[in-house]
Amino acid sequence: MRVLVTGAAGFLGSRFATLLAERGHDVLATTRPGGRTGPPGVEAVAIDAGDEAIEELVAGREVVLHFAGVPDPTKANADPARAVRENAGTTLTLLEACVRHDSGLLYPSTIRAALDSPPDAYAISKRLGEEVCRLHRARATVLRLTSVFGRGQVAGAGATGAIARFAACALEGAPIVIPGDPERGRDFVFADDLVPVVERIVVKGRWGGTVTLARGETTPLRRAAELVLAAAGSAVPVELPGGELPPGENETYPAEPTPGLGFEPRPVEEGIRLYVDWLRAHTAPQGRPRA
Repeated sequence: MRVLVTGAAGFLGSRFATLLAERGHDVLATTRPGGRTGPPGVEAVAIDAGDEAIEELVAGREVVLHFAGVPDPTKANADPARAVRENAGTTLTLLEACVRHDSGLLYPSTIRAALDSPPDAYAISKRLGEEVCRLHRARATVLRLTSVFGRGQVAGAGATGAIARFAACALEGAPIVIPGDPERGRDFVFADDLVPVVERIVVKGRWGGTVTLARGETTPLRRAAELVLAAAGSAVPVELPGGELPPGENETYPAEPTPGLGFEPRPVEEGIRLYVDWLRAHTAPQGRPRA
């Protein structure tokens, strides 16, 4: 496949670009101007995903995997207008380019957007991106993702996610703090497991509609912290201060995986072990990526 991956400086964009290239696909990536560079070994262009000039990069690509945007609920909720521009507006720009160049678009969304009343500005912005895909005449498929974690995700470099935060604390010797309800659950999925099924969606031409890529079971955050500590061989304390959290953060998000995709996510315990081993080898003691 000839693939354009937007947002390739971020965790998921970078990981998908790397693995797709390793699987023999022709990958071109984009990164935000003035921001971090793309993954090693993958050609990357610094351009805003909403810039009309991105059409030149879409030309000749079978599929656009659109990870550019605002993936962090905290940042999205702090600036909802920007979140809508980047999570929905840039999607429309890319869909217009896809029509002109007969390309398909995969839009990674969030399980939070599945709620009839999305709980926060982040979920609303992603739901609007989904609607743009649904209404547009371009070939497009929405991928609703749950709590994805894995290699390349470093909390000290700005990555979000419970597993990344817990692992950074465990390896640094800092307490793991779980505010709010520690029994709220997340459907954790190891990032590398997503790539083969996304590849099949494109190869089989499964365009249109929405698919949910999930394990189908939730893990309480307290249990996730215990699994991280076991993988890291750490005995740092888990602190449970309780307290109120922003809308959308203190909820459990169960997900029903779409059948017939051949998605086979590995057990959470195995994914956490692989991630902690990677993090230990690839970050300095302060939690920053090694040069």
